[in-house]
Formats: sequence, C-alpha cells, structure tokens
Amino acid sequence: MATVGKSYIYIPETVDTSYISIPDNLRELAEECPDREAVIFCSLDGDRCSITYSQLYTKAELFAKRMLAYGFERGSIIAVANINKPEWLICTFGLQMAGLVPLHFAFARESPNNVVNLLNGVGNCVAIILDSSDIGVSKQFVEKMENNGKAVSTKIPTLKYIFPMNSFIGEEHLTDEQIPSGSDLPYITADDVCGIFLTSGSSGMAKAVPMTHRRMIEMGVHWGKLLDVKPGEKFYNDKPFSWQGSYPTIWLATKGSRVTATDIYAMKSIEEINDFTLRVLESESCVSAFLLTPCISDLISRKETNVHVFPLRTICTAGLPVDSFCANVIGKTANKFAVAYGCTEIGFMCSAIVNSNEYENYYVGHPLPGTEIKIVDEKEHIVPKGTTGEIYARLRYRFLGYLNAKEKAEQCCDKTGWYKTDDVGYVKQDNSVVVTGRKSDTMVIGGALVSPSYIEGILRTHASVANVYICPVHDRQTFQHGCAAIVLKKNKTVTGEELVHFLTKEKGKYSESFLATLHVPKTFLFFESFPTTHSGKLDRKALKDEITRRLQKMD
Repeated sequence: MATVGKSYIYIPETVDTSYISIPDNLRELAEECPDREAVIFCSLDGDRCSITYSQLYTKAELFAKRMLAYGFERGSIIAVANINKPEWLICTFGLQMAGLVPLHFAFARESPNNVVNLLNGVGNCVAIILDSSDIGVSKQFVEKMENNGKAVSTKIPTLKYIFPMNSFIGEEHLTDEQIPSGSDLPYITADDVCGIFLTSGSSGMAKAVPMTHRRMIEMGVHWGKLLDVKPGEKFYNDKPFSWQGSYPTIWLATKGSRVTATDIYAMKSIEEINDFTLRVLESESCVSAFLLTPCISDLISRKETNVHVFPLRTICTAGLPVDSFCANVIGKTANKFAVAYGCTEIGFMCSAIVNSNEYENYYVGHPLPGTEIKIVDEKEHIVPKGTTGEIYARLRYRFLGYLNAKEKAEQCCDKTGWYKTDDVGYVKQDNSVVVTGRKSDTMVIGGALVSPSYIEGILRTHASVANVYICPVHDRQTFQHGCAAIVLKKNKTVTGEELVHFLTKEKGKYSESFLATLHVPKTFLFFESFPTTHSGKLDRKALKDEITRRLQKMD
C-alpha cells in the first residue's frame, strides 16, 4: 500500500511466525533433528568442531539450572562477551532459559572505562561472562575476585560475579550449591526480552537496545528466506553471533547448519579473510553465504573461480549502501545476490533479491511485511517519490528505547512510533527504496558506522597534532573511507604511518585485524592551517574543496 505520488509505503503483515520463545524453538529442533549440526566452528589453523541441536539444548539447560543456583532475580542482566565459540551459544541460550537477559558486548575491543560506563548506564548488570583470556583485564575495574566467581567492584556497584566462559562446557562445578530441578526453570514468553544489543558506538559509547524473542525469531525467518537455505543445508556467516544479521535465530528458522569462523578478528586483510572463506566454503559444501561488500568486491576481482565452491545459491550482504559493482557476483560466484537493510534499534526493514547484473547503486529493495517507510524533508513532511530525504520507519515491533540513553531514544523516535534512521534515500516509482548515505556526519565504512569526531578526538591527543579534520571519501569497496587533514604543533613532526599506529593501538589485542582498522584513515594530508569563516570558525566547505583538489592531484 502506498500514497500515490508520495514517498510513503506500507507492506501489510503476511509473515506468520510462531508465538514462541527462542529456547522453546531450540527444544523443538533438538527433538526433531537431534543429531544435526547446529553450528560448525572453523579456525585459521584448520581446527574444526561442531555442536548439534540436541547437545546445545542439553548443555544450555544445564547452564540455566546452574545460573539459577546463584539466586539471580528474573530479568537480571548478564553481560556476555562476543566470541564465536560453542560456549557463547550455551551461555546465551542458557541465560534465556533461566529468565535472565544477556547483554552482548565486545569486551576484548572495549577499554575498561568504556565497559564501566556501559554497564553502569544499562543498570542491573549483576555478572559478566568472559573468555578466559580476558579475565585479567577485568581486574582493572574489579577490586576482589574469588575462585567461585564472586567479585567486588566499586566502579560497577551492581556487579556480583565474573565467570570464565569456558568453564560452562564441562561437568566441573560452577557452584557448590544444589542445582535446581528442571521444573524450576521459569516459563519464557515470546514477548520477554531475549537480549540486549549494542549500536555501533560510532560516537564513542554504544547504546543498548533490548529485543524480544518474537522479534528476533521473525528477523531470523526473513534472513533465512534471503539466504534460501533448506533444512539440513549449510550456510556460511563469519560475523559475530551477537550481530542481529548473524543471530542464532537465523539457523533456527532454516533448520540448517551455520558454518562460522572462530577467529575472524585475527585476520589482517580482505585477502586473508577471503582465502579462509573459500577453504571453508569448499570443505563444508556451503550452499549460501553472508559476506560484507569488501569481501564481495575482492571475490569479483579474482581472475580464477573455484568451480568446487561456486556458484553458490545466494550471496547476501548488509550493513552499508551496496555499490552496483557487487552484483557482478551473479553468474560467476552466485546464482542470486541478496541485500538487506536495517538497524540495531528496529532490526530488519527492507530486502532485495536480484538474479541479474542490473542492480542500481545503493538499492535495498522493498519494505518487509508489517513495515512502513516514509521519506521526509527537514520539516518532516513526506516528499514526492524520487526526492531524497531522511528515511523514517515504523514496524509492528516498536523501538523499545535505549537502556543507557533514554533522552537519545526520545530524539530518534516520535510518540507515534516512527523511528528516524538518520539515513538518507528515496522511494522509487515501484515503491522500492534506495539508501544513499547518512544524514549526520557519520561515515559508513565496510559495514561499520564511524564518527569523524570520534577519530578526531583520538588524534588530537597525539603530542604532535594541533588540529585535525576527518573528511569522508567515496570508496567502491567499503562505501567510504576517512581522509585525515592534519595541522601540526609548532616544531613538531609526525608521519601518517605513525598516526596509523597511534590509532590502531586503541583497539587492543585485535588492533592489527582488518575489522579493527576500519576507522583508520587511508590518507593523511598535512596543512599549515585550516581555512576559516569571517567569524573564525572552521570553513568546512573550503577545507573539503582543498582536500578534494589534493586527492584528485594524487590520483
């Protein structure tokens, strides 16, 4: 349904998803196909392990009973570090079974101060579950830690326990207390919160978004349709489990097997990621794959095609505006190319499945069933079709707000439920949508949202930097990359290479990986001073023009 001539679309609800919780969904599959591999884990060194539907349900149920023995109140928040290992699945499903709420966060890539601010902002976080290698880092905000997991932190007053994730796999005890019987597990409804997901943190602090079981199950159904995976078939996705486009409800919906990488953040280049991906696609006989556009571009540019791998049934992507170049996977690498569009706050909104190379730049297809889309101008008036404006979206599942930034939630969602995406685009005559970029200064780099001011803030702390301006530059592979304009302090020197090192070390132990360096500018230009307006403020237009001139001269 659409308003004639206006950029408003409503697609009636047609998808009938079961009113069921995620643990109950897992239980049904554990009974239907107990020995089917739910997830297959592959590592860079060639190791392979897997967990079946039955094993996952049994271990998660045991973990849920153990967690209840600690006396955590229903609805308490347990922070779970993102890591693609069986332990993460067991912890997440187990917490959901116990009526607890997992908060998914990238502990290994956060500073201790950010962890403290995040958990205090969310509130009611009573425990953290970490990879064993990160337990030592937690001592920077925990004064006391006992062998049974009990912890004391004056910086996070609600925190009572810190657990190593891998201790939940074996039969070793988590507590000496009696484990409750199965009948003591609480009843979980489809409308309960299944987890808390974090936004990109492009401004430096991620915002926390709660999602219900039913919403995540419905998104899993839509993702499954895009990937076109049938029961028992395998598909590849190396993204973190906690990302909505990578969440377990996708393989629950398909009744298939997901193949993933355990150490994606250890890979230092697109080429290394794709070399690994190709090996796994062949060894596991995957029928479809989810890949980010930088990886798709690299596959297209490779002269040789592995006939034992390609063409896949579908290659799916999401996370950033997609260049039409990526549609060249069709025929050579895949039979179909699928694009998804959404955001953490409200999830999956639009999708497109194409089977020809005639794909328009940044096209995201039609809204999903139950979705309203409108394009508005600065006065929030709906614009005519074909006119660019900000994209607003409204779904049956309303945005539940940010747990740690309520005032920001009010700014991005009005009283009638329209969510302001901060994305810019337009509606075509056939009621499909094209997303052309961001309204704010946020850059979109390789699927990640990166704030220029965030990068500028880090660079300004360098002893040699007097002023800095980050300018987004178009990039066919990653959509955009940053160009850093630098003014040095008097009698100070520094090279672009040194500034790259300065920025990357902010990402801790994964600082050299490709995914950790997306925020690092590709180009550094040095200026004696920046142009200013008559009032003394930075003349952004003049500076951008000069940056463009210099870059064109370098080409």
